[in-house]
Amino acid sequence: MNKINLVKVSLKEKSYNVIIGKNLLKRKRKKIFSTIYGAKRIFIITDNIIKKLHLKNFLKSIPNNFIVEIIIIKPGEKTKQLKTVEQILNFLLKKKISRTDAIFGFGGGVIGDISGFVASIILRGVRLIHFPTTLLAQVDSSVGGKTGVNTIHGKNLVGTFYQPKLVVCDIDFLLTLPKREILSGYAEVIKYSILSDREFFFWLKVKFNFDKIYKINDPNILQKVVKKSVFIKASLVTKDEKDVKNQRALLNLGHTYAHALEKCCNYSKKLLHGEAVSIGICMASRLSQILGFLPLYDCEEIKKLFIILGLPTDLYFVRNFQIRTNDIIKHMMYDKKVLNGKLNFILCKKIGKTFVYNKLDVNSIKKSINMSLIDL
Repeated sequence: MNKINLVKVSLKEKSYNVIIGKNLLKRKRKKIFSTIYGAKRIFIITDNIIKKLHLKNFLKSIPNNFIVEIIIIKPGEKTKQLKTVEQILNFLLKKKISRTDAIFGFGGGVIGDISGFVASIILRGVRLIHFPTTLLAQVDSSVGGKTGVNTIHGKNLVGTFYQPKLVVCDIDFLLTLPKREILSGYAEVIKYSILSDREFFFWLKVKFNFDKIYKINDPNILQKVVKKSVFIKASLVTKDEKDVKNQRALLNLGHTYAHALEKCCNYSKKLLHGEAVSIGICMASRLSQILGFLPLYDCEEIKKLFIILGLPTDLYFVRNFQIRTNDIIKHMMYDKKVLNGKLNFILCKKIGKTFVYNKLDVNSIKKSINMSLIDL
């Protein structure tokens, strides 16, 4: 039986563990449910897809002494809005949820963001456990306590910082994902390697490019990349929980472009978050190279790794949406990293070294976008 990994997110009284491994609902059942000691009811928030794939077995893992209520919402980014949150809140209040109860977020990134937001505001906070079921959610959205929903102005602009009591990253859930969803998650994995671990970056390149036995859904490799990614994210969150010291901000590499692209595409399923991040990181690395921070070799290596994986690297992928440069710029200005009217960009000095930069002029940003158009 494979090893279980544990990564601690150290935030004093708000500290919690991220458990990573296979068959965790059975192997770590006692640990999971001791985290919500005293609870009588569990409210599970999930979507139709997870209901079909995993809910039956998930319910079997819950001890009989708990009363379980299930809330099913539609999958997809378009569901992540205040209207959905209000519907969930009304359900919980009708059921007379109490502060001793617990909320389980059981699904991908959308479910995690909504569950966390709801848990943070209902009765001013109830206990939360995340059970992320996608690679992207396991390495990113379930860890760190950022919650939120989208508005007409942009992505994740309404939300809270609210840490879970536990995150359970069961690799078994990832084995049912379509290839496109797995690859979307790997975009975030590559991001972590670019942020702070050059060796990890080139390990990924070797695995994808030369190892003929390797499969993107190999459970041992998945566990390794989840553990590594969570460790990198946890270290940044520990230093800067609420994003005020320009440490946690580094996690947004490529995301200023990505969120603007998602908005331009109206959160269409034709552009998954990880795909937008892939394009966004390539744009950010190109901008870093234009400004003289990133060596051309590293810039090309970043693009090559995304290409090896089959992830998009330019705007050709979303050509049917007829996105204009000015549209991207307009949506960027609603980004959460805008301070005093200036965009805080995450740029690269080399693979494994990134930094926050706020002295950008619009022309440089336009050039990085237009070069993506030229690549078409």
